[in-house]
Amino acid sequence: MIQVIDVASRTPAPTPDGNVRTILGAAETGTRVSVAVRQVDPGRTYRVEPGDRTQVVYVLEGSDVTLTHTRRGNTTEHKSQRRVGVYLEPGESAAVTASSTPVKLFVVTVPKHTGRPGADPSPAGYFFEESRLRSLVDERQIRERTFWVNKETGLSGAWDLQIGRMQYAPRAYSPRHVHYASKTSSVTPEHFYFIEKGTGEVKHDTGTLPVGPGSLVLIPAGEWHQLLASETGFDYIEFQAPFDFTTTMDHDPQGKNWYIKGTDDGTGRPKLWVQS
Repeated sequence: MIQVIDVASRTPAPTPDGNVRTILGAAETGTRVSVAVRQVDPGRTYRVEPGDRTQVVYVLEGSDVTLTHTRRGNTTEHKSQRRVGVYLEPGESAAVTASSTPVKLFVVTVPKHTGRPGADPSPAGYFFEESRLRSLVDERQIRERTFWVNKETGLSGAWDLQIGRMQYAPRAYSPRHVHYASKTSSVTPEHFYFIEKGTGEVKHDTGTLPVGPGSLVLIPAGEWHQLLASETGFDYIEFQAPFDFTTTMDHDPQGKNWYIKGTDDGTGRPKLWVQS
């Protein structure tokens, strides 16, 4: 069953650097993915310790943020604003320091996925700025997506997850669709939307659920769903793990294809992004 979780309804727990709201996890929702929203208070540092899971730490809100990433003994430092993040492979670490204002973080961790052929045997994490990443547009040019992590865009070398930002124009919508594990995976895929801006609804087989800012929409595999924006449009984070699943769409061939924004295939249209 599709769940809509109001993130603000989760009680924040104090931490040495601020507080944390745990949204998804084995204890909360029985999921393999863990999701938390953390606040780092001014002058404090949130340290992401190395572990055996893949992690993504993303700056939702904040300014003058210092973000460091340590990989194989080498540390890089980045002075940034919001909408940046770091992708960490197991064994890598990071730290986020707030300056004069609080920093709000979106933190995701997932298990390694090793069942699909073609993964890089030594994948590496990286710092990313969303504004510098390639964007895709759909056939109608009513939806735009920017992946932060995705094996087929050449960013990450692993199949552990895909995550990024999706934006909808007013009254835009996705095709009605459903996800299942692929033939190469024995792992049930997990999928969610985290709405930052805009209102609308998620349609499912027996009705609709309203969603808006602060809604995390958890969609189990095998559940048909369709996201529809109101006149406000949508700006949200989309996640799937592992990146080893199949998608079936219902009666909307235009909703399937994505094109590389800012390119030209020679006919005045952007180039088709070829995905598996």
